[in-house]
Amino acid sequence: MSNMDGHDWVTLHRLRFPDRVSSRERVFPTVAGPDCWMFGPHYDVGPDGMLTGVSDVWGGVGIWHSRAAAEAMVEAPGEALPWLGEAVASWHCLAVPFAHRGAVNWRGQVQKDEAIRAAPADPGGPLIVLTSAGFASRDAETMPRILRFVAGVVAVLEDYGAQPSNLRRAAFRGGFDGRDGFTWSLWHSDDGMKQAAYKPGTHRGRLDEDNAGLLSDRSSFTRLRVVRSRGDWDGEVSWAHS
Repeated sequence: MSNMDGHDWVTLHRLRFPDRVSSRERVFPTVAGPDCWMFGPHYDVGPDGMLTGVSDVWGGVGIWHSRAAAEAMVEAPGEALPWLGEAVASWHCLAVPFAHRGAVNWRGQVQKDEAIRAAPADPGGPLIVLTSAGFASRDAETMPRILRFVAGVVAVLEDYGAQPSNLRRAAFRGGFDGRDGFTWSLWHSDDGMKQAAYKPGTHRGRLDEDNAGLLSDRSSFTRLRVVRSRGDWDGEVSWAHS
């Protein structure tokens, strides 16, 4: 327990490969070190409205008990990600969670309000919002909700891309083992995020549907402050508001 900090640390990793990679054909090993690790393909919707699990962009999330270990992952990600050399671009980020709520299956079981240990106070700094959503089953009765949810995520990403306060946005499929997928959104300011996410608009409408039980069976959100980011995500991520 001596190597545990009082709260968790989160690392985010975005890799772009030269070609599309299928999650059905390529299995990436679990990264050693973090308490929890997820790595999945970016949302790619097929003709049937379902996620294909194929993309040239993949995203990873690590949840760490130790800042030193998390920092080492961001400073030298190739040591933990031997496939990093296959990527044509990559971006890595160390962040502090300061708020976490909701239910999520990231460890093989559903956890409510405890998947990430948040810092006791907001340290301030650039903002990232990490969200998740999941379903209790994927049967015929649930499928219409899943299809609507997937379409909603795509619509929200498109809307966020039109917001001047949004820096970057992404959504990644969860594992075939039932673990939930996740989204990231990077923001110039807290006020800009709140305006885009909670005022009347695309995300607010989908959130209202979800709260009414019309979309997912569970969801979570985590707010993060960026300690450091490095690499190439469609160019360098500049946190200063232009």
